[in-house]
Amino acid sequence: MTQISALIVEDEATIAELVATMLEANGIHATISPDVADAMQRIGDTRYTLALVDLTLPDGDPDALIATARAQGCHVIVMSGDPDRLAGYAPLPLLEKPFRMKALLEQVRQVAPAA
Repeated sequence: MTQISALIVEDEATIAELVATMLEANGIHATISPDVADAMQRIGDTRYTLALVDLTLPDGDPDALIATARAQGCHVIVMSGDPDRLAGYAPLPLLEKPFRMKALLEQVRQVAPAA
């Protein structure tokens, strides 16, 4: 069985830790990245099954990160508290903050069914 790995790109530590804990509890190896630059380095070094990307990060727009992840075959779920901004990323899977962990897990299972 292949280990599913997720990169959580979220600058709010509490949210990132909650998401990581939930994923780990469901057998998914989770790595937290607080910004675009760190995430770009990590995605260059490691192949991830899934990336959960906040759209509002301290060092700018995550579009290049999302494009790079998708080019590597990584599934991407975008997260934001701004529904208008979030809508601009459809047809990617979208999660509007605040979200329930159950909703997040449902999204993860849709894009990575082995989760």
